[in-house]
Amino acid sequence: MPMTATIIRWDTCKEDFRGDGSLRDIYITPATLADWQAVYSLVRGYSGVEFLVDGAVQLLPDSVEQAFAIRLSASPMLRFSIGRVLVAFHFFTSEEIECDFVPNEVTSQVDLDALLAFVRQLGDATSKRVVITPENVSEHPFITYDPQIREFEHHEVVALV
Repeated sequence: MPMTATIIRWDTCKEDFRGDGSLRDIYITPATLADWQAVYSLVRGYSGVEFLVDGAVQLLPDSVEQAFAIRLSASPMLRFSIGRVLVAFHFFTSEEIECDFVPNEVTSQVDLDALLAFVRQLGDATSKRVVITPENVSEHPFITYDPQIREFEHHEVVALV
């Protein structure tokens, strides 16, 4: 049975963050360019934000549209830390907001609380559901945030074959 709460306890989800060689993804889907702009405006305000193009640090574009324009010929990425967790945004498509992180960087309630506070900001900025999933498995979230009711839900991980 899913656990719904404003705060998710570390002991209920720590297995979801066990290092297994893959990343964990945070998705907002479906998304629009306006959603991307809201997220871009939010994350630009974080300390230590880096914008990379093909791995080289570049000046932060003024708009998300400029980041997507770079995507036509190179690989842009925006990264910064949420507490001890390094989060990387990719500009794959305007229809889906995706960022990822290394799961074993989340090792305590403090780390989890920082990550969930960030997820809450994403959901509140876009007014859309935000999910945390195993890498590339957006349809099987282990944590969801619903900005309409401002609550998180933890889901048991479905074994993927």
